[in-house]
Amino acid sequence: MKVSAAEQIQGIGIHANKYNKSSDAILSLISRSGFDSFRQDLAWNDIEVTKGHYSIPSKLEINDVLIKQASDHNLSPLVILGYGNNNYNAGRYPTTGQDIKAFSDYAKWVATRYKGKVPYYEIWNEWTVGTGMKGKGDIPSSDVYLQLVKETSIAIKSVDPSAKILAASMNPISPNGRRLDISDTAWFNQLIDRGIFNYIDGISIHPYSFLNADKSLRNPEYNIKKIDDFYNSIKLKNPKGIPIYITEVGVPTHAGLGGVSEEQAADFIVKYTILAKSKSYIKGVWWYDLRDDGKDSDDQEHNFGFYNYEFNPKQAVIAFTNINKLLKNMIITNVVIGESKSDQQVTVSLNDSAKNESHKIKWNETQLQQNGRFKALNLKTSNSDSMPVNYDENKLSRDVYFK
Repeated sequence: MKVSAAEQIQGIGIHANKYNKSSDAILSLISRSGFDSFRQDLAWNDIEVTKGHYSIPSKLEINDVLIKQASDHNLSPLVILGYGNNNYNAGRYPTTGQDIKAFSDYAKWVATRYKGKVPYYEIWNEWTVGTGMKGKGDIPSSDVYLQLVKETSIAIKSVDPSAKILAASMNPISPNGRRLDISDTAWFNQLIDRGIFNYIDGISIHPYSFLNADKSLRNPEYNIKKIDDFYNSIKLKNPKGIPIYITEVGVPTHAGLGGVSEEQAADFIVKYTILAKSKSYIKGVWWYDLRDDGKDSDDQEHNFGFYNYEFNPKQAVIAFTNINKLLKNMIITNVVIGESKSDQQVTVSLNDSAKNESHKIKWNETQLQQNGRFKALNLKTSNSDSMPVNYDENKLSRDVYFK
C-alpha cells in the first residue's frame, strides 16, 4: 500500500445563504478550517421559477458568488442538482420524458454558467430516502433515476466535458431501505445492471451509521470496512474502476438519541479521515456540515456542524485542522486493525515524503459512546459537557497518537 494522504479531497457541506456572512468570509473560513472543497445545492425550483427561464434568485446570489470566487481560495465546488420543480409534475419527482428533459435543461444551464469553475456535479440528493421531497409522492423506480442521470450527464458533458458526474448519494452501510422495500446496495446494483457506469465518473455515498442497529458499524473502523465490502462486491461489474466519493457523512452532537459529545465527534472524524485516506478508491470526503443549523441542543439536525450556530469552533474543526496539517506530506503505507478481543489496536504506518521519515498513528478501537433514548440517563446531555482536548502534533484526538 502506498497512498498519498494529500490526494483525497477534503470537503464540507454548506448552507451559505443562511450564514449572514460575506462570500470572502465564508470562503476564508472553509479554507483555513482545512477543507479544499465545499458542497452546496442549486435547487431546480429556485433556478427555473418561470417555466423555460433560468436565473439566480436573490436568495442564492451568495451561492453564485462563492462558486465564481472559489478558485481564488484554492477551493473546488461540488454542486448538487436536484429536487422537484413546481412547473413540472406539481413539484413531484420528474418521471416523464418531458420532465426529465426539463431537468437536464436546467442542469445544462447551470453547467454553462459555471463552466470551468465546478469540477463536480451530483445528480440529485438521496433519491432513495426522499430528502427534500416530503409530501411529494412515492419514490420512482431505479429506471427513472437512471434515465435522469443519463440525460443530465449527457447535457452537462455537452457544455463542460471536464466536469465529473457523481450519482447515487445512497448509504451502503444500511442493511434495509428506509422508504424502498430494498436496500440501497440492492437499488444501486439495479442501476449498475442497467448501465449507470456509462454516464457517471463517481459513485456518491452517504454512509451515516450513528443510529445503525449494528453498533459496531457506528465506529469508523467498521464503517470504512463496510464500504470496502460494498466496493469489492461490485468490482466485477465495475471494470472501469469508477471510484467512490463520500459526499456526505457526519455525527451529531445533540443531547438526544445517538448524539455524542464534542470530543467523541472529533475522535470519530480524526479516525475516519485517516482510514478513508488510506483507500485509494475513495477520492473525496465531504463532512456534514460547516455550521450547526440551529441552537436546540436536543435537535439532531441542529448539531452536525464543525462550528456552532454562532460560528464558534467546536472540537471537530480544531482536531480536523490539526490532522490535515499533519498528513500534508504523508504517504500511508499500511493499516493494521486487530480483530481479536485481546488486540483491538489500530496502527497506521506512514512515511513523510518531505523528510523521508517513518511514523505511526495508533489508537485502540473502542465503541462510540452515545446518548440513549432517555435524556435523564445520559451521561452527556449537551455540547457544553464536553471536556476539551489539547490537540497537537502528537495527540491527534482523545485517544489517537502520532509517533
